[in-house]
Amino acid sequence: MSEPLLQRNYGSQFTYWREYPERDIEFVRWYPCNIGKLGPGTVLDAPHRKLDRFVMYLHIPFCTVVCTSCPYNKLTTRNDLVERYMAALRKEIELYAANPYFAGAELIAGAIGGGTPTALRADQLRDMLGWIRDGFRVAKDFQLTVESTPNDIDERKAEALLEGGCDRISLGVQTFHDPLLRHLGRARTHTRERALSIIHTLRRIGFKNLGIDYMMGIPGQTWEHWVGDTRVLLELPVTSFSIYNYLVLPGSEAHFRIQSGSIPPCPPGELVDEMYTHFVDAVLSNGYVAVTQNDFGGPVGEWVDRGARFFPIPNPEGKPYQGMQSAGLLTQLYHTWYEGGETLAVGAGACGTINDYMYLNEPKLGNYMEAIENGRLPYTWGVYVSERERMHRSLALGMKLLRYRRDDFRRFHGVDLYDVFHDEIDSLLEKGLVTLDDEALQLTYPRGWHYIDNVCKAFYSEANRRLPQPSTVSTELLRWQVA
Repeated sequence: MSEPLLQRNYGSQFTYWREYPERDIEFVRWYPCNIGKLGPGTVLDAPHRKLDRFVMYLHIPFCTVVCTSCPYNKLTTRNDLVERYMAALRKEIELYAANPYFAGAELIAGAIGGGTPTALRADQLRDMLGWIRDGFRVAKDFQLTVESTPNDIDERKAEALLEGGCDRISLGVQTFHDPLLRHLGRARTHTRERALSIIHTLRRIGFKNLGIDYMMGIPGQTWEHWVGDTRVLLELPVTSFSIYNYLVLPGSEAHFRIQSGSIPPCPPGELVDEMYTHFVDAVLSNGYVAVTQNDFGGPVGEWVDRGARFFPIPNPEGKPYQGMQSAGLLTQLYHTWYEGGETLAVGAGACGTINDYMYLNEPKLGNYMEAIENGRLPYTWGVYVSERERMHRSLALGMKLLRYRRDDFRRFHGVDLYDVFHDEIDSLLEKGLVTLDDEALQLTYPRGWHYIDNVCKAFYSEANRRLPQPSTVSTELLRWQVA
């Protein structure tokens, strides 16, 4: 892009709201944001409609090693704490499974994240997946993703996951360059050799759907590093991959190490943008498809037989880029972001939406476990999502999947999206960030993709503008907000 772009790193500009033409750097993933305190019983004691299907997110807040810049709700593994947490997790699942709201509803997908879920033992993983299947009516084509690092999974754990119904592993590889892994604090968790070895092992054991995560903007990362990582990716037997920006949060270990000079600075934002454009061209030109700005899968032929829907992504070079808009690859995201479906959140600090409430569980482990042990569901913050706010949510989150079909908006809300958001859409059209035709509202490439979070926030209601994302990453902001 010819114009200067905003440096994406929190180390240079800590903010959660930027107005165009400055580029917003907060990753939009939840809506609404205007949360308040929730009293006991609020969410499921309210009148509700019949629930047909839902997805689940389950949070494991433990890692064998905590990375230097990780902002998520996690602790290093301690056996006594883990055992107590797992007991609480089982009871929380049982509390929801016994609630009439979930009677007869089908669990269609799940994701287990953290932390690092595979920091648990093989028997703990097997038990946990058993609790889910014992508690809920699981769909025949149930899709379950479990996050891991290359060093936290072995054949015993992988086999336990397969036996329990996990069909997708997402490996946090981040990079295949060992010096960069040391800058991430990953030297004790894996190496290039270990990552490559475990990828081939997982395929041999039987994981047909395997994903890996990459990071751009790592301290010391160069253009040559990134081109090499992209080349390696295209040679690997993986079916999906995600790329994320490395963020240096003020006060984190990484922030102090960069300030002290013990690790190199992050590459400038302009270079990171060039890395991103190179990556997108490399994968989409090789037959892979875009699901979100960050998530890719393919090649296309792997998804045709699953009924996937594809759409063209116009680009300046006129290359045959394609996007995929269906639940085939990432059912969890499609159901939550695009369809506005219900997500049952289980575990400390987990976020979800059930019975038209957006809610967050207590992030502090002691408080979370105490609530469960006393028979109380652990949600603490949240907000009721009205029909009008559900319309805002459809586009604020649905545009993360790059394109929103007008027929789908009418099906969900009974009205055309342009009739509701004509001012917002006209403004985005004028800026060249979206296109609108009879079929869909779609982000432009590359301009709209670079400004994707500005586009998403254009659909925030007045009650939610300039509020941070409701997650445990911004716990202190949340406590200030709901005080």
